[in-house]
Amino acid sequence: MHFFQDAGPIIIHAFLTFCGIVALLALISPKAFAYVAELSGVCVTPPVAASFVDSPINIDQFVIKNSRQFGVLVLMVVGYLMLFFLGRVEASWTPPFLILVVGMAVLFAFSSFVHLGGEVAKIENQLAEARIDPLTGLANRRALDEELERRLSEKSRTGAVFSVAILDIDHFKGINDKHGHLAGDMVIAKCVADTIRQIKRAMDLAARYGGDEFVIIYPATQLSSARTAAEKIRSAIANTPLQLEDSDVSVTVSVGVAEAADGDDFRLLMERADESLYMAKEAGRNQVYAKSFDAATPLNEAETLVATGD
Repeated sequence: MHFFQDAGPIIIHAFLTFCGIVALLALISPKAFAYVAELSGVCVTPPVAASFVDSPINIDQFVIKNSRQFGVLVLMVVGYLMLFFLGRVEASWTPPFLILVVGMAVLFAFSSFVHLGGEVAKIENQLAEARIDPLTGLANRRALDEELERRLSEKSRTGAVFSVAILDIDHFKGINDKHGHLAGDMVIAKCVADTIRQIKRAMDLAARYGGDEFVIIYPATQLSSARTAAEKIRSAIANTPLQLEDSDVSVTVSVGVAEAADGDDFRLLMERADESLYMAKEAGRNQVYAKSFDAATPLNEAETLVATGD
């Protein structure tokens, strides 16, 4: 009993001294404090590999930026407790001191959460930008692949209907060769991408598939309706020539449409849409062909426009 009575103050002072040293380290050298904190975490729990998405915040940087606030609070508490045990402060001072410490802790925590929220928003913006094609502002190939896999999975689980359309700019190489790559970029971004964006429904996902090819996913849309929607885009593009300083460039697209079938995977569905696109080009370009499970047909023999020239 006497041992604990004698050892108690020593243990308390040793603990407070240790806390004071840690607080001073956090106050004087945040980087060293972050290193010690990381080393302590490794000793307690084994390191876990995390992806960029799983752990988007740089924990080391977050600790470094907030360690001085932590150090100030701990030093205040340690200093007060030291003085209290030495009999240098009265017990009546404790409630106001606790209110001060809690108030500062709340203020520091709020500041940290605001900073953390800003970092999270920055990461979310970076992730969003990673899914956008910089030239067109449409979704990029990565976003398209993810959305198609999600739609196919939903189709497998619930039978949800959807269709896809592949658009390819007709004679795009000739446009580049004749008018230059800057004009080619304008054709992609202005004539095609902007037209797609204006006409497609909000629920549809339009993406740049690569080069001068685009893909549109039509959720809850059967083949005939997707074929009609693609025709509206084809017609609008054909009636939107690119205006250059010396001349106007006529732009047309060929379109292949396919509806997702039971048992489809990414490859099968895109192959069927690509076969429709090939037939549209073979038939004279500037057309929409739809690939059913056994054949590809034009939108309507009376309505299909065959590109002239070239």
